[in-house]
Amino acid sequence: MFAIAAAAAAVVGVVTAVSPMLGIGVAASIVVVVLAFKEPVIGAMAVAFLLWANVPVVAVRSHGVPMPVASAYLLLLLIPAQRYVFRERRGLAMTAGVPWVIALFAISLLSAASSRDPERSFQDVIELALEGVVVYLLTVHAIRDRRALRLVTGSLLAAGAMLGAIALVQQLTGRFDNDFGGFALIDSAFGVGEGESAVAQPRLAGPIGEKNRFGQIMLCLVALGIGASRATDRVSLRRLALAATALSAIGMALTFSRGNAVAFAGLVCCMLLLGTVRRRQVGVLLGVGAVVLLALPQYRQRLATIPDMLSLVGKSAAKAEADGAMRGRATQVLAACLVYIDHPVLGVGPGLFRTYAQEYGNPLGIRRLKGEREAHSLLPQVAAEVGTLGLGAFCALVFVTLRDLLRRARGTENTEDRELANAYFLAVVAYLLCGVFLHLSFIRYFWFLVGIASAATALPRTPVKEAHLEGAA
Repeated sequence: MFAIAAAAAAVVGVVTAVSPMLGIGVAASIVVVVLAFKEPVIGAMAVAFLLWANVPVVAVRSHGVPMPVASAYLLLLLIPAQRYVFRERRGLAMTAGVPWVIALFAISLLSAASSRDPERSFQDVIELALEGVVVYLLTVHAIRDRRALRLVTGSLLAAGAMLGAIALVQQLTGRFDNDFGGFALIDSAFGVGEGESAVAQPRLAGPIGEKNRFGQIMLCLVALGIGASRATDRVSLRRLALAATALSAIGMALTFSRGNAVAFAGLVCCMLLLGTVRRRQVGVLLGVGAVVLLALPQYRQRLATIPDMLSLVGKSAAKAEADGAMRGRATQVLAACLVYIDHPVLGVGPGLFRTYAQEYGNPLGIRRLKGEREAHSLLPQVAAEVGTLGLGAFCALVFVTLRDLLRRARGTENTEDRELANAYFLAVVAYLLCGVFLHLSFIRYFWFLVGIASAATALPRTPVKEAHLEGAA
């Protein structure tokens, strides 16, 4: 044991001499691995935090860490997975979503093979395998009890709190030239005011570097945090969950994304229908939203342009008052629908819609597309690239996951089981609501979230008698 520790210390010392940041990362990794072997859930917690905060990508992009080294963090999921499967002999985690994940991958292979550019399309299939199928399967095998689900949820909220706090500091201090170690990137800016008083408001993009996508993952945490705060009777934990939720909401707001604002409104409606919030609490949420808009007049300015989108459905769409971004997105979505109509069975191949965007979009006359473009909407792009078969498998995966979460929430008297199931239901819905305006990219977020949600549906149920006892306690 001493020899192993000495060797590890030597490795850390050598790496630190070459790159101090890399040395810190290696030292931290060794500590996490050692702790994970003693307490396997730590591996799943670490992956949750690292993935959602995009730490591995930041390490590669901003600190020179080799990609293979940074990507190895997912192997931490193997530690709890092998313990559950082999040591505790719980067997494989066959959630209702597993067959649909495998079916989607198989359909993607067929679609790529039949596409006009198989070599390029297979690159997206490989990404689906590594950041989709592998992430999903490892996740459902690494989270097999309520304690693990609870702690992983806490890690996700901690990641959101960190990113939201960094975004808030960046906005308050005006240090937009400082990327805070790679965790506070700026995607673009928009003008605020007119004439000589006009200023540029940067749109914060967190560690991802794309503002709308950053807003999407933060909205998922808002949904998760509101639900998770109801899953505990401990006041301190509830306050921590709500604080993390507030910081995540701030991070989302500072992206100044109109699509995410619309998705948030839809999420509130879902919460009301699900019973996660009451009408009185909706009023509180709306009040908080009003305060945010008062504090950020820049956001009010952007949201005021949303009604212009209605002009796109009129006869004079080419002369619409909607801004260029809206017209471009409408063109891309319609182009994806037309591609799907022409290739209804297997689509044009994973990752290849962008090569069809101009061909199908420019004749519409809404806005001329330049270069390759994505569909900018989740389901139209899935349909265009993998056809009816792929879209069916994707929708089936989402459906069975949401269905089983609702069944779990309604079929238990245990407060924690019910509220965590509701929380992940809302988090997945939040992702899908944002997906109305965003295509499926940075797929590891989707697959990890759905993996946790699927794992939550397969946890051992708390007996009614035990639930009553816990409630009495």
